[in-house]
Amino acid sequence: MSEVDHTAEAQRWLRYAREDLAAARALGERAGGAPRQSCRLAQQAAEKAIKAALVFLRIDFPRSHDLDLLRNLVAAT
Repeated sequence: MSEVDHTAEAQRWLRYAREDLAAARALGERAGGAPRQSCRLAQQAAEKAIKAALVFLRIDFPRSHDLDLLRNLVAAT
């Protein structure tokens, strides 16, 4: 994958993260919103943001939702 491709892919992951975070906020602010769904979307936003960093840094990562595992891959660089 070229440098441009890595940057574009990282930007795509960040766009998805921002969308999930915006959805979490909107749901959390809505009367009668389900807090557990807001939390799930916030977790997804964090996961995608970490994966954006991993893609940008060219670090392979497993298919996982474990934020600690993914964060530790970034910290290892």
